[in-house]
Amino acid sequence: MKPHLLSDYIPTITYYDYWERKEKFLLYEDRYTDWTLFAIEEGAIYYEFGKHKGTASFGDLLLCPPNTSFHRVVVEPASFHFVRLIWTHEKDPHANPEETVISGKITMQNTERLVANYTCLRSIPIVTTLAQGNRRNHYVRDLWYTFCSEEEPAEPYPTTLRSRKSDNLMKQAERRIRHNAFESFELRHIAAELGMSPAQLTKRFKASFGWTPSDYLTHLRLEKARSLLLETYLTLDQIAQCCGYENGFYLSRIFTKQYHMPPTDYRKSYRV
Repeated sequence: MKPHLLSDYIPTITYYDYWERKEKFLLYEDRYTDWTLFAIEEGAIYYEFGKHKGTASFGDLLLCPPNTSFHRVVVEPASFHFVRLIWTHEKDPHANPEETVISGKITMQNTERLVANYTCLRSIPIVTTLAQGNRRNHYVRDLWYTFCSEEEPAEPYPTTLRSRKSDNLMKQAERRIRHNAFESFELRHIAAELGMSPAQLTKRFKASFGWTPSDYLTHLRLEKARSLLLETYLTLDQIAQCCGYENGFYLSRIFTKQYHMPPTDYRKSYRV
């Protein structure tokens, strides 16, 4: 049987709300019967659900499965779209979205498309007519399909990686690194999940893509750090948490080594 694709699933809103510069949640923990989406425009939220935990900010979507304890704390006053939704498979009514749909923190690469959808969502009244509700569904679906196009491109690996040889196991490794890049994790765990040693993973990954797993992980994290430095007013410690680093000092050291200037200078020089 052909495996389902993410893009086979169509989200439909069951509840929507928008919060502007929310300073705290009424409850530290909540649980929802539908899938839950937090789409963050500004500020930062610390979250824990399932095996996922970390800090989410601009460019991040938090996607939580139903009936899952969702812990969250506002790190910096946050503006976000809160959506509860259900999934419909395009062709198979019996398909289980929990077997395919990714949960956790999703980081969008196309932030221009993201901002455009956020602007359109904010333009629709909270209490809607049928036509306005359909428009809202359209914009939420566009968020999802934009992510799907990044996750399932015609090329089976990101454009930052140029495959030197076909290695399906390393394609799995790349995908796992990308999905976990902005949460706290260790590459040796991915190696163990794939049944190899860290040294074997490094050798095969570099042979396939020309990057070591560590270099690829650093690239993903620093690209996100650069985006947050220019698009938000988060502190360096907050940006570090959003990118999977323990603190701003460690991020600053790696950032300066890569770009030959500290993050604070980068923000001053390139922010419009």
